Amino acid sequence: MFRALRFLFALPLVVLLAGPALADPPARVGRLALLDGEVSLRPADSRQWESASLNWPLTSGDALGTEAGSRAEVRIGSSVLRLDGSTSIDIRQLDDERIRIELERGSVAIRIRSRDAAAAIEVETRDGLVVADKPGQYRVDYQNATTVLTNYRGGELDFRSEDSDVVVTEGRRAHVLFSDHTEVRWSDPERDDFSDWTLARDEHDDRLGEPRHVSPEMTGAEALREYGDWRTVDDYGPVWYPRSVPSGWAPYRSGRWVLVQPWGWTWVDDAPWGFAPFHYGRWVMVGGTWGWVPGTYVARPVYAPALVVWMGLPGVSISLSSGSLPHIGWFPLGPREVYVPSYRHSTTYVRRINITHVTNVVHIDRTAREPRHARYAHRDRREAVTVVPGEVVRHSRPVFRHALRDDERKGRPPRPATHVPPLDPRLVVEHDRVERATRPRDEERLRDEQARRAARLREAVEERRQRERTWPEERRLRAMPEDGRARETPPARRIDSREPRRPGTGDEQRVERERRLPSAQEAQPRAPVPAMPQHAPQQNVRELQQRPQEQDQQRIQQQRDQHRQQQERAREQAQRPRALEQQDQQRRQTMERQEELRQRQSQQRERQQQEQLQRQQQERMQRQQRDLEQQRIQQQQELGQQRRQAMERQEELRQRQSQERERQLRHQQSQQQDQLQRQQRQLERQREMQERQQSEQRRQIERRATGNEGDASRGERRRPGDEGRPGN
Repeated sequence: MFRALRFLFALPLVVLLAGPALADPPARVGRLALLDGEVSLRPADSRQWESASLNWPLTSGDALGTEAGSRAEVRIGSSVLRLDGSTSIDIRQLDDERIRIELERGSVAIRIRSRDAAAAIEVETRDGLVVADKPGQYRVDYQNATTVLTNYRGGELDFRSEDSDVVVTEGRRAHVLFSDHTEVRWSDPERDDFSDWTLARDEHDDRLGEPRHVSPEMTGAEALREYGDWRTVDDYGPVWYPRSVPSGWAPYRSGRWVLVQPWGWTWVDDAPWGFAPFHYGRWVMVGGTWGWVPGTYVARPVYAPALVVWMGLPGVSISLSSGSLPHIGWFPLGPREVYVPSYRHSTTYVRRINITHVTNVVHIDRTAREPRHARYAHRDRREAVTVVPGEVVRHSRPVFRHALRDDERKGRPPRPATHVPPLDPRLVVEHDRVERATRPRDEERLRDEQARRAARLREAVEERRQRERTWPEERRLRAMPEDGRARETPPARRIDSREPRRPGTGDEQRVERERRLPSAQEAQPRAPVPAMPQHAPQQNVRELQQRPQEQDQQRIQQQRDQHRQQQERAREQAQRPRALEQQDQQRRQTMERQEELRQRQSQQRERQQQEQLQRQQQERMQRQQRDLEQQRIQQQQELGQQRRQAMERQEELRQRQSQERERQLRHQQSQQQDQLQRQQRQLERQREMQERQQSEQRRQIERRATGNEGDASRGERRRPGDEGRPGN
């Protein structure tokens, strides 16, 4: 009984403590980042397919399908899913814990960039479950009851079915066939148009690199570097500016409002970069230019449907239950301004979603309780406020073409800002009472009332249990005198039927003192008693004498009990105010203990979440350090290999140079030898010529000498006879 009662009064407290946490939407979402051709979407809260839109947020229960020749790209944090034509997937689970995709048909390429994402992503087919143990590039095909797994680059791709486990290593492809037994056909990865397209997209992402100043797990952050530039502003830190926006542009103006559960009204922007700046961070105008401020770095930021403040115009209500709708306006939140969700949430969720811009938890809680008293920097800026007819929001029409101009809004001051957007028209009639009763302030009042009711029930049960435990003790204490010492009761004397009773002794004296009443025999009229015969037994006479005395003792005992009960009632009545005061004090103490327990539990949850975030950051830093260490080791190995290759090339070059020098030396030596030989030959020829010249000269000299001698001799012979000849 008491166990059942304890369960009954503990159940509301458990529901109150667990309910808000269970109601929090997921912090992680997906994004339709690229659409090529006919791509269809089936939202989680609908059974009908519709044309998919760029930047549509994806969550658990959504489904995507592509027609033949079409392709689509889904971004979830740093991970990418790419769909080929004639592909259909169902997002079974997409939250903070897991990403579970069911591939009904077609081909899906997966790029995983972090270990956390690798541990979270699962792809299901009708044949089994596909998981990866490390970041990498993978592909899963499912056609004609056949699963094909391709591991382009990364760790191991594991396929688990009911009766088998297939592990695909890097650079391998596996065809898994199921008949009487599991058959696996291995091959190298094949190239087709889809693989070429996915690899080209991956190379494009690699060229862009990781996003700056924000976490890579922020969905949509990969487009910031491609479509904008970062600048540092003194008051806000890193600020991102889009490179190209139309004239008259403002945040949350070029797009449309759609209903996405569980968040409700959600902004879908038209720009290819229009996801991260509209679901995270804040907007600020610096020098007449709009810039996006991401705020403090968080490893895994919390997604918001739209970081805006809603406002209505006077004259009509903003309720969507009526046929005619009012003009509705909104403006973006600025830095250090608190975002208050309009959907169901817990206090911890509000703190997590605002921690990047507001570090004062007390300020966050106060603004969440009283959002109408908050101040906003963009409320009075006409260039920041966007106003449209209510039908534009209700029917998800493009905002930019229906936004009111400044002259149309002139003279119509807006109402005070509110964080509550227009309600879902499909939910107004069905949940009007529930939604009104479960707004944040009413929810707190309802939770407090339930907590007080549970506390009262708990106190009543504890009081009853305490009373039952202490009842014998109270009876024992009431039987004691005021000085706290127990009365000494004389031992009961045994009355033997054979012992004659003496009048005026023992019990008779005590009865006479306490009672002072005539006995039954004295109250009766006296009558002459006949003399008993002397032979009557003495035992019968004693029994006749004891019966009236026993009856008198019973009456006296009853009177004692009645008197004791009256005293106890009087004592209880005198102690009742004190008991009520003690009960009130115990109740207050119990409520204080419960409040202290709730605060401790909330603080403990916050500490656990902070510790978890710190552990995640530490793990991320450790992973980064390990990655950096691995990169450093790999770089050192590459440098060592490059050095060895350079030394080998240098050694080879030196050998070639030495061989070339030897060849040149040999060539020079041969040339020198040839030259020496030529010189020797020339010298020999010169010597020969000199010798010939000398011999010729000698001959000439000899001839001259011989000629002169002949002439002399001839002259001597002619001289006497030739004197008279003419001409001599």
